[in-house]
Amino acid sequence: MKKFFTFLAVMSLALATASAQNITLKFTGTTSGGGYVRMDSVQVHNESRSWSETVFYPDTVLTFQQTGIAEAQGAAADIAAYPNPANGSTNVSVEMPQSGEATMQLYTLAGQRVAERTVALQAGENHFEVRLQNAQVYLLAVTTAQGRSTVKLLNRGAGAENSISYRGNSDVAEKRLSTHIFRSGDMLKITGFATHNGAVITSREVLQPQTASENFTLFFNMPANNTLSFSVSDSTRVVFSPGNLQWSATNGGSTATTHTVEGGGTAAGTWRFAPNQWDNIGANNSNISSSYSGWIDLFGWGTSGYNNKYPYMTSTTTTDYGNGAANITGTNYDWGVYNAIYNPRTQTTDAPGTWRTLTTAEWGYLINIRSTTSGIRYAKATVNGVPGLIIVPDNWSTSTYALNRTNTIGAAYTTNVITSAQWTTLENAGCAFLPAAGFRNGTSVNNVGSDGYYWLATYSNSFDAFHMGFNSGTVYPSSSSGRFIGRSVRLVRSAQ
Repeated sequence: MKKFFTFLAVMSLALATASAQNITLKFTGTTSGGGYVRMDSVQVHNESRSWSETVFYPDTVLTFQQTGIAEAQGAAADIAAYPNPANGSTNVSVEMPQSGEATMQLYTLAGQRVAERTVALQAGENHFEVRLQNAQVYLLAVTTAQGRSTVKLLNRGAGAENSISYRGNSDVAEKRLSTHIFRSGDMLKITGFATHNGAVITSREVLQPQTASENFTLFFNMPANNTLSFSVSDSTRVVFSPGNLQWSATNGGSTATTHTVEGGGTAAGTWRFAPNQWDNIGANNSNISSSYSGWIDLFGWGTSGYNNKYPYMTSTTTTDYGNGAANITGTNYDWGVYNAIYNPRTQTTDAPGTWRTLTTAEWGYLINIRSTTSGIRYAKATVNGVPGLIIVPDNWSTSTYALNRTNTIGAAYTTNVITSAQWTTLENAGCAFLPAAGFRNGTSVNNVGSDGYYWLATYSNSFDAFHMGFNSGTVYPSSSSGRFIGRSVRLVRSAQ
């Protein structure tokens, strides 16, 4: 008999531990063309149990505690315990099919009843706190007029005297932790919601049984201007990357990382796009080195990592950069051509060759020549407190947002002061924002917040290359400067 109880205890411990694992759902919004969509909310509807849970921006994660092994006779109540395993106490949710009296009893595996409570419960979810005195496996039973349900509880730490306390039918869950009853295999319907040009857009629904944690990409059919929107010649249209290019030797952590490069090899560090379009590193670019664990975003020309032209180079010898008197267009010296780049918006990595750098002619066409529906091409602005330049898509509508002093090189950054919430409207309508991130000379960083300088793919001579720039007094499509100067990099890809 002793062996039987030992076996039962071991099996119960394993079952309780395995069944209590969390299921965590993460959500990212995107257009079918790969553009980021900031979702207002995500609704998760449990088709198996007829409840809904909604997470609101900026939350993008929802966690369920599985109910464990419940043995029910008849149409009894559903039970969920969280946390389980517990450390002295656990929250218990009891879902009643109808109002009525319920008796909750707490047992040890040896069959000793150590706590009991009888409560008149309402239909729906009711909440309890169960305190567990000893580090062992318990059995919690709920008996109603409809039947009996049980759940095994694993307590890992000693607590107060065994007890069962009723906490009412209000939601007592922690942020992002659902109290709804969930069991592995429940059928979930997941829908995202976003605002575009003042209208609520719904994502494609996901309907599936859920048995494990999962990262969901929810697709939105946004109007075309979110994915097709900038002409850089009479026949070429592009999409801007979702942020400035950044590099870290350790992906911002403590361990050196690698990434894939053209041809299938690997190279040191991680490339990514800035999490937000206004993000820039600023003065911390002075920490540039091959081992610096933070991020940098001001690079010498052609420092993709190809042919020993590294993103962390600080040499002031101009001929150390690029490849002599040649453009980097279509070559591995182009950051986007050579490297795989991580997109934190979609939590995906784009393969080498997905992105590229604009040429001098293309940037000049974008800023000064292209025709747009509104007649607007760009505007100075301060977005979320960061000065910079807004580039609007070809089919921009002035009804989306009223920008001031557009196409005006002498406009001040304060001409348009835009909050992060307002920027969401502009971004969803296809706008790109280039922050005034300054420049680096060796390890000295200057003009952050006043000037923006962005490398172009076009060489000037063996010593210089072209960049575009802007400040509070001007916007210029191209200017020649020493290749060793650290400037921002903003990539594009072909519009689909």
